[in-house]
Amino acid sequence: MNLLRQVTGRPAVAVPTLLLLSLAGSLSACSEPVGPSPGSGGVGPATGGAPGSGGVTGSGGAPGSGGVTGSGGAPGSGGATGSGGAPGSGGVTGSGGASGSGGAPGSGGAPGSGGGETCPLPSTFEWTSSGVLAQPKNPNAKSLKDFSVTKYNGKYLVYATTADGNWNGFMSTFTSFDEFDDAEQEYIPGLVAPHIFYFEPKDVWVLTYQWGFKYATSTTPDDPSSWTQTKPLLNGDPTGGVGTGPIDQTIICDDANCYIFFNDDAGGVYRGSMPIANFPGAFTATKIMQEPTSIIFEGIQVYSVKGSDQYLMIIENNGTRAFRAWTSTDLGGEWTPLAGADSTDSPFAGQANVTWPGGQWTDDISHGDLVRENPSEKMEIDPCNLQMLYQGRDPDVNVAYADLPYRPGLLTLVR
Repeated sequence: MNLLRQVTGRPAVAVPTLLLLSLAGSLSACSEPVGPSPGSGGVGPATGGAPGSGGVTGSGGAPGSGGVTGSGGAPGSGGATGSGGAPGSGGVTGSGGASGSGGAPGSGGAPGSGGGETCPLPSTFEWTSSGVLAQPKNPNAKSLKDFSVTKYNGKYLVYATTADGNWNGFMSTFTSFDEFDDAEQEYIPGLVAPHIFYFEPKDVWVLTYQWGFKYATSTTPDDPSSWTQTKPLLNGDPTGGVGTGPIDQTIICDDANCYIFFNDDAGGVYRGSMPIANFPGAFTATKIMQEPTSIIFEGIQVYSVKGSDQYLMIIENNGTRAFRAWTSTDLGGEWTPLAGADSTDSPFAGQANVTWPGGQWTDDISHGDLVRENPSEKMEIDPCNLQMLYQGRDPDVNVAYADLPYRPGLLTLVR
């Protein structure tokens, strides 16, 4: 198989990989609630036609004979990316508020213990946002979205989705967020809504993604050609075909077990678990929460809170995108809405509690990841230095979902 790598200022070239298997369909990542439309199999997503206004891509089609995706069909009308709102002069933050000295692992070894200071989660949340951090390097791409971000060898490592007629992915690495726009965007066909972390018990990096929920492993996560052949991450479809089916998977482990959490774009939250010795592998999951999509939609993330026995779950709602939060002391237990981060007027992160020093460029605070200086499977976050890499967009551009000009921005918590 081939993996196409798109690099800054150079044409795409082919490099060998075993990353991609057949996908269940060419659906939109973080879309309106619609059902999947399977393609014919093969490598990467089906070619698909123009995405509809609700985020549904075309009916599929055979992938290219060389293992890469097809042409992808014509984008919807009004497909111009737009600037996404120019960043303000003071908007882009620097290195990202790195926490303790031990946060990033070395060449694959165990992460350090981090700094000694600990902070509780705030009772209410206020954030400042950067301007737009990066524009697509791929000339066919409409958006950069669905970010998963952590540290590797002292640099930020970002895996994400791009829309270029189909849903595909890219990887970037840089030392500070103000370098994001200059960094290479290495193109990865078929990678949608990725989630990346270092699995310390087996000294291996794990990359999960949709559709159909798959995983691959590597010891050099900054090399997209190094990922193994993918394997299933989920047994069956516990959603019963509701909404989009399983969407936006995230993994987190405690000392005994690993857990998967995901949404269905219809108000559901699902969870599965396995003994940590059995991971990575395929989970069996069941529904644990149900709310209207105005409360629970997609983009779920689950973290452990540094210096505490607390876990934090964040999920974005439909409409103008914003995140609400829940907490628990047991990944396998009940989740309670976090007071001060559980409504439209008082969200975890949304238009109501974000300011833009350089000028507001988005109404949406959508599918992102809290910046993890420690990349381990425990998904540790540090409330003393809390930042989120998120997707926003120019609210004046109203086109089909797949053509919306999502761009990365960085939130920094005001303490």
